[in-house]
Amino acid sequence: MISRSLMAGIAAITSFSFVSPSMAGTTAQKISFTSDQSYPEGITWSAKQDTFMVGSVRHGLVAKVDEAGKYTVFVHDAKLISTAGLLVDDKRNTLWVTNSDPGVGDRTNAATQGKLAGVATYDATTGQSRAYYDLGSLSGGTHFANDIALDADGNAYVTDSFAPIVYRIDTAGKATIFAQDPRFKDSDGFNLNGIAWHKDGYLLVGKYNTGELFRVSIADPGKIELVKLPEPLTGADGIQLIDEQHLVVVQNLGVDRAVELVSTDGWASAAIVRQERSIMSMPTAAAILGDDIYVLNSRLDTLFDPAAEKVGDYLLQKF
Repeated sequence: MISRSLMAGIAAITSFSFVSPSMAGTTAQKISFTSDQSYPEGITWSAKQDTFMVGSVRHGLVAKVDEAGKYTVFVHDAKLISTAGLLVDDKRNTLWVTNSDPGVGDRTNAATQGKLAGVATYDATTGQSRAYYDLGSLSGGTHFANDIALDADGNAYVTDSFAPIVYRIDTAGKATIFAQDPRFKDSDGFNLNGIAWHKDGYLLVGKYNTGELFRVSIADPGKIELVKLPEPLTGADGIQLIDEQHLVVVQNLGVDRAVELVSTDGWASAAIVRQERSIMSMPTAAAILGDDIYVLNSRLDTLFDPAAEKVGDYLLQKF
């Protein structure tokens, strides 16, 4: 189960204003959109359909958001409780969606809260259901399927924030535990979070509570190495590879910024070369649109804080 103390901490910390001198006065292009308090956490861009797709922690759905900010519900599936990570595969016309239950969704219940780790796939054009994978059944304990990455062949890799696990769903539809390591979990609450596939044969996996970044070999998933960073990227949520040497990391937990990392040694180490504060609270994920990066400002702190006014306006902020 998600620690309520952690969520209270998020709500308290996100009220703290942090602006570095280099970011003062920054004005960013943005796409504003509204919904019925959907609280989107994940985002992906479909070049084929010329639209963003966003999830919903509260309603467990997937919606489209166009460049004008028009919000349209796309997938409404009763199996989905809280949709987190999203990834559209235009080549195979498939939308991947992670499904979890942090306890704040319309369909949250005692049987799934803090235990659910599911992945659903849909036809990316019609929204028709294709497959569903119960990843939580592969091991005991608590579970939270968070983010997802695809390799060039179409195999999927999924992080579990509550269990020290990265799952794999191969192209035949077989789900397995791909990588498991005690370093992936050292406390209750959110541990592993964002994930990206690198064409040189490894995954980059972020750890939310400690701000660490791991490099996990695909050929030998037992080979797990820490990427040397100039500072812990605490609250590292979604991550997005721009190219082989550049990675965007979206941070919340009071930091509320996006940073661009560069690595010249195959992600043995990385340096921060750019950063930008989010306009609204709790940025959670990034997506590539052409040559641009857009960061989702989710405002999830107001959902998890029982005393906060619930909101329905959100932002895609150009980074």
